[in-house]
Amino acid sequence: MPRRRPGRPRLTEPSPEYRQRLEEIIETGTRVFHDRGYDSGSLDDVAAELGLRKASLYHYLRSKAQLLYFIFDRAITLALQRLDEMSHIADARQQLATLIAHQVRMVADEPSLFAVFFDQRPRLDDAFEEEIRQKERTYVARIAAVVKRAVAAGDLPDVDPRHAAHALLGMTSWVYKWFDAERDDPDQVAQTMIRMVLGDTVDVPALLAAVPGSSPSIA
Repeated sequence: MPRRRPGRPRLTEPSPEYRQRLEEIIETGTRVFHDRGYDSGSLDDVAAELGLRKASLYHYLRSKAQLLYFIFDRAITLALQRLDEMSHIADARQQLATLIAHQVRMVADEPSLFAVFFDQRPRLDDAFEEEIRQKERTYVARIAAVVKRAVAAGDLPDVDPRHAAHALLGMTSWVYKWFDAERDDPDQVAQTMIRMVLGDTVDVPALLAAVPGSSPSIA
């Protein structure tokens, strides 16, 4: 019998084109849910902004609820990646200052993403809640570890690391509510918060420039 030719190799991961289109859908969904709210925004709106038929979206996602999950997952994954970028910093005080600056700049750079993440949380489907909650617990625990290092080094008073982690997250995340790109400089906002916590005056752009993958200021 003639030897059968090998068939086309099966793809084990989505193609770059698929990933790019899914990213466009997530970005567009973020804008739609931010501008119109989750309840009023629809997949029809997302498809229209992308110039697609609604049916085409189902090649990338199953439902509007899954699109909201993708948006949430993007936000928390981005936050965790930023922590990874500063994990190499040996000095506890510098690491904490960098964390504060990163958090402020991240939220200021992606206001729509984090507005959806915080404002539309009650709309997250129960099927996705535990996965997002677990990633949030991981995020808080990693910030608490940075706080614990700073306490041990004498850079912070003896505070409960988990309480302090939530306090830092609350202070820096709330930027999404009031930050005005025309009036506010994210690095100056970060400078204010660093001085409140550590009493230091630091060069925030230089601080972040030393971190691999740090995003540029939007100012």
